[in-house]
Amino acid sequence: MATILFIISAILFQLPFSFYQDTIRRFKNLETYNPVKAFDYTFENGNLNDNKLLLLLVFLSGFILSLIPLIIGIKSNWIILVIVNILCLYFVTPFIAFRLYPKGMIYTTKILMIRTILFIIFGFIFLFVANSFR
Repeated sequence: MATILFIISAILFQLPFSFYQDTIRRFKNLETYNPVKAFDYTFENGNLNDNKLLLLLVFLSGFILSLIPLIIGIKSNWIILVIVNILCLYFVTPFIAFRLYPKGMIYTTKILMIRTILFIIFGFIFLFVANSFR
C-alpha cells in the first residue's frame, strides 16, 4: 500500500511539469493556426516564460521533489531512480496531464501557478501518508 502511495506522490510532483509542457504545446499550436487569438492571449495574460517563480516551481517539482518519494518508497539504486524519474516525466505523466487538461483551453500563468501549488501540496500529503504506512 505504501509503495503505491509513494508512486502517486511522485506522479503528483511531476504533473506541474507536464501541465506546463502541454500549455506551451497548445499555445504553439494556437500561434500556428490562429495568430490573432495567440496575440490576444499574450496581450491579456503575458508571456508564459515571464513568471520565473512558476518556472522554478515547475522544474523543481518535476526533477527534484518527485525523486524524494521514489527514493524513500522504492529501495533501489538512486541512479536507476533518476533515470526512471526522467523517463516517466517525459513519457508517462504527459499522457495523464493531457487527459486532465480541458479540451480547447489554454491555462493562464495564474491558473498554472495555482495548479502547481495544489499538486505540490497533494504530493506532500500523499508522501506523508505513505511514510506513515511504512
